[in-house]
Amino acid sequence: MTDGTRILRTLAVPLIVALVFLFLVPRTCQKAIGTRKLHLPNAASTAAPSDTGLHIESTSPDAPPNRPVTYPAGLDAQRVQYLIEIDAHFVEPYKVLLPKPGGILLDTTSADALVKAGWFEAQGGGYTPSRGATLHLSGMTESAVAWLIPAGKRTFERVTSVDDSGNGKVRVGFTWRWEPNEAGRAIKSSFDLHQGSAELGGGGEHPWDLNSVSVDSEWR
Repeated sequence: MTDGTRILRTLAVPLIVALVFLFLVPRTCQKAIGTRKLHLPNAASTAAPSDTGLHIESTSPDAPPNRPVTYPAGLDAQRVQYLIEIDAHFVEPYKVLLPKPGGILLDTTSADALVKAGWFEAQGGGYTPSRGATLHLSGMTESAVAWLIPAGKRTFERVTSVDDSGNGKVRVGFTWRWEPNEAGRAIKSSFDLHQGSAELGGGGEHPWDLNSVSVDSEWR
């Protein structure tokens, strides 16, 4: 074997090894990576399912459903509230009637609460104010047979509807609550939302004014 043959063999071995790494190893790595990708979980398929259930928001059973309110020209919520709040019927307070001795008692719950608060005393089948009661019972009056004690006033909440009645008139729906004073709080601690209605007239060259208001007088 000549020296040239030995040199050629010596160079051939590392050259073959280099060719193996150059062509075979990258292909093997790519195949392994591709196989691994096939086994990776799909992010979209493993994501938490979106909440597609029906959700219902509960509201107070006393509250009317919310809906857009459209006012005619020259009328807005502030005007409606102002006209209702100055109406004589709306501003009339709720009054508790306690009979004087010898009278007839109609509301035992209110009477018991006012006696418990120390403002009245039971006497002769009726009631008499205790000393200092007038300091807590503002506006209390009396008749020949009974005591009349203001317990609360109405407070306007919001307009719920405005409907055109024609002929320059609209029908307004609104909500309100009782706002108790010291006597009212002694009798009752929580109050419901009430619904009322009002008729207003006006429009054009005439300012809107209140024709009538309808509200209940239930102490609840």
